[in-house]
Amino acid sequence: MVGRNEAGKTALLKALYKLNPASPDPFNPQREFPRDRFAQDFKSAADWPVCAAEFELRPEFRSDLKLTFGTEVPEKVICTRFYDSRLTISLETTTSDAVVAPSELAQALDQFAAGSRKVPEDEDREAELLAIGSAIATWANEKKDKLRAIQDLRSPAGMDLLKEVRSESDGHSKPYTAALIKDLQTTTEQLLTRAEVRPLHQRLEEEIKLHLPVFIYFENYGILDSAVYLPHFIDDLARVPDDPRIRTIQAMFKHVGVSAQEITELGREEAAEAMQAKQNVTADMIARDQQRKELRSLKLNSASRDVTKRFSRWFGRQRRHNIRYAADGNYFRIWVSDDRRPDLDIELESRSKGFQWYFSFYIIFLVESAEGHKNAILLLDEPGLHLHPTAQQELISFLDELADRNMVIYTTHSPFLIDGEHIERVRIVTEEELGHSKVALDGWPRDRDTIFPLQAAAGYAMMQGLLERRKTILVERMSDYFYLHSLSSVCRTTNQAALPEDVYILPCNGARLVAQLASLFLGQAVRPLVLLDGDDAGRANRNTLMKELYSGVEQGVLMLPVVLHKDDCEIEDLIGEAVLLPTLSEILGAEFVLAEVDRGSAALVDQIRAAAARLNVNLPEGWRSELARRISLAWATIEPVPSDVLARASDLFQNINKRLAHLDQLMSIEAHQHRARVPKLGSA
Repeated sequence: MVGRNEAGKTALLKALYKLNPASPDPFNPQREFPRDRFAQDFKSAADWPVCAAEFELRPEFRSDLKLTFGTEVPEKVICTRFYDSRLTISLETTTSDAVVAPSELAQALDQFAAGSRKVPEDEDREAELLAIGSAIATWANEKKDKLRAIQDLRSPAGMDLLKEVRSESDGHSKPYTAALIKDLQTTTEQLLTRAEVRPLHQRLEEEIKLHLPVFIYFENYGILDSAVYLPHFIDDLARVPDDPRIRTIQAMFKHVGVSAQEITELGREEAAEAMQAKQNVTADMIARDQQRKELRSLKLNSASRDVTKRFSRWFGRQRRHNIRYAADGNYFRIWVSDDRRPDLDIELESRSKGFQWYFSFYIIFLVESAEGHKNAILLLDEPGLHLHPTAQQELISFLDELADRNMVIYTTHSPFLIDGEHIERVRIVTEEELGHSKVALDGWPRDRDTIFPLQAAAGYAMMQGLLERRKTILVERMSDYFYLHSLSSVCRTTNQAALPEDVYILPCNGARLVAQLASLFLGQAVRPLVLLDGDDAGRANRNTLMKELYSGVEQGVLMLPVVLHKDDCEIEDLIGEAVLLPTLSEILGAEFVLAEVDRGSAALVDQIRAAAARLNVNLPEGWRSELARRISLAWATIEPVPSDVLARASDLFQNINKRLAHLDQLMSIEAHQHRARVPKLGSA
């Protein structure tokens, strides 16, 4: 989530966090409800939802639910949290179970009434018995009358009537009606048991709630000190427990398994206290001192091995670190060594700022997530804000590794915390005129301050890749990048020819800069492949490159007409109008179609421009890049790529791969020749 300060990024994360927090965190409507609407709109906390999120149920979970409840389970559910902390689950499809039909009770009452009329033959009591049978029939009819307003005996009215029949039927007990009453009560009990079973949708919702991932929210990242003076920390913990530094130190002690007070107590020396008080030092005092220190050392060593093992799984990309907790009098210390100098312990604060941040964050995460939330979603508010830009770049890799185990959503306005290779992950947060926040899902705003981190991230990613990649493709514009990147991913997953995973696609902001960027590569003995459109600018650039920079290396320049078999074409011709025009219509807000008169131009982009001129439609600035971004995003998430597009893309990638292999071989030969020409030190 990227946006300027005060755009609402933190509010968004906190709303998500409270949807299903790892630790109970009730709402405070007075502080959290929109201020400008509070007096007018807020009446009851139960009326207002705070956050709603759609979750997709894993196939195996749906199968388990179907087996348990005997019903089809929807693929998605919507979870909504209200200001009164109530959580509701809305199912995408209606699920229901069989009603407890009132007709079953009506039939039992009819059988009871009919049986009661069959009075035994007794001339002396005939009138009395007839009156009893009539009273029973009247009672049964009264209950049936109540049934007419009830659709399902599981309803409150239905449950009340069943209990009423069960209790009142005993009042009609006579010697000759005992069997009838037993049958009626048996039926009533069975119906009541069925009615008391909670509705299927309630049981299904509760099961889904049990498996709903929790959210863990992190902010105010405190950096651990390498030496903690225990008496001061104990005072600070009682006075300012929420201070970021105190919170982090407390998390560390929780991980160690002993409190700061216990470490202080275990380090207490009775013998020294006795000597200071000018008392005799006994053998028991010395033994107790030794026992306490051994226990403290055992606990610290155990915690040191545990945190070393766990942290190495997170931060073991370049070297493995050994963490050692130690206690020295009233000081608690953290020492760090690594596999390059395993015999040299260095204070934590003497390690790099990046390492200190990673280790401090890990301790907080390890303790506060309690490792019981394997499917937790981590919400990080401005992580690594004060790290050096290079450390922030390392943090992106760290977050990528973290995302293998936990979904991660984080906020930033630093360009160095935006992965230029994955701009599609970014969601822009902006503040509207009335002060409300908005997350842009389709397209990005024009606000320069908001999108500056994205521009800087993209530029930084490009520069990083300029002189580091042997396999680089220079393309004319950003739309080429989007299409090639997304199509290669789809081709790879469908076992068709795709670009190598280590290839780098570099958009040059137009054909005019291709030659300049190519020369930068060649100055570092790296020869990129140049992909050019089949238009006048592309042909002119090819001629320029072949005269000088790529003289004798024809494989280094690929013209799209070679693959698409048409003289005038651009990357959009590979995609096709059937894919482009519906999305272009969405961008323009009106249906956009080509007429025959527009097709006089050879390239599809020129046809679109001709149609726009004919229809008096203004194509917005950057429409080709936005068109490519939307289509690429759709291909990556919801829409399949047409087979004819994939076929053309696969042909293009096969051609590119052959040329990349040729260039790689050529660069190896040139590098060998260069080494042969460079004299060794000490030679004549």
